Amino acid sequence: MIISSQGFGHFANGMNNQDFGMELKQMSIVLDGCSGAKYSEVGTRLFTQIFMKKEECENVEKFEDNVKSVFDDIVEMMKKYYATPEEFEEEFIMENLLFTIIACFETENEYIVKVFGDGYIITQNINENISYMKLSYGKCPPYFAYRYCNLPEGKDFKDYNFKTFNFDKKKFIKVAVATDGIVPIVKGEVQGIDNCIATENTSLAEMIIKTQKQKFYDDVTIVIGGKS
Repeated sequence: MIISSQGFGHFANGMNNQDFGMELKQMSIVLDGCSGAKYSEVGTRLFTQIFMKKEECENVEKFEDNVKSVFDDIVEMMKKYYATPEEFEEEFIMENLLFTIIACFETENEYIVKVFGDGYIITQNINENISYMKLSYGKCPPYFAYRYCNLPEGKDFKDYNFKTFNFDKKKFIKVAVATDGIVPIVKGEVQGIDNCIATENTSLAEMIIKTQKQKFYDDVTIVIGGKS
């Protein structure tokens, strides 16, 4: 199940939806493009298309290596079009490849979430209560692409790695991942989405978000993976 809607602020400013979500049988992933980058929606979609071609892309043990491999491939493919490394960093990496990554894998006994950057993990426990786990770094979240840059923007996150969260299926019946555009839902300013997540009612959730679109300044994307 994928719920995705352009933020009202992006609509008003003529910006595309910079989020991108993907749902596979045993993995769900959401990418949140940096609003300050001109083409981050291009990066989220390019990354996802290449990632899906990687061997065993749904294998949680290979996930981090696959992410690095995709970035390596994109960088190697594109750097030849720029005269200097500095130009490549400033005009391609910083404008296209700045996005956060949150992926959820479903195994036999647990859900495993891999996080690089900010966003939310949404859980439904065995009592069917929905909770929102916030992952935040303020105005400057880490981006995987900073590993390929020497610019000062990413110097604090050069050696940053994925964080891993485990959710036992004996305690949780559902785990979803989302971009930080869901803040109005988390704060209770928009009602009805919890039930949509519990019942996986995509059409109703999108209708609720669109009818109250002015409350969502940023793009909002929620992805709940399929059952194994």
